[in-house]
Amino acid sequence: MKIKQTFLAVAGMVLLASVNVQAAQLNRDIGRYVYTCDDNKTLEVVYVNSGKQSYAIINQMDEMVPLKQVKSASGAIYKALSSNYTYELLTKGDTATLVEGDDKPILSNCRL
Repeated sequence: MKIKQTFLAVAGMVLLASVNVQAAQLNRDIGRYVYTCDDNKTLEVVYVNSGKQSYAIINQMDEMVPLKQVKSASGAIYKALSSNYTYELLTKGDTATLVEGDDKPILSNCRL
């Protein structure tokens, strides 16, 4: 009886450790950042890295807008997934700029 209880306790601890490792991995793959921009405006971004592809989700005009990372020579560029939006998020280091359409700035000089 005591061996069975000990086994169950150890199995429970192993399971809990496994869950904690998976949660830690998830935290590295999903991150929420708040940038402070010109005119004291804020840009909130949730980054999701799935291994093969990276995404950013922004809240613009009270809508959640998903963006997908595209190739860039320097920094990172995220473009809206939906053709209903023309947003681009340009990031480099701890800075970001949100533009729309023909590079019309929406939020500029944003810093973490």
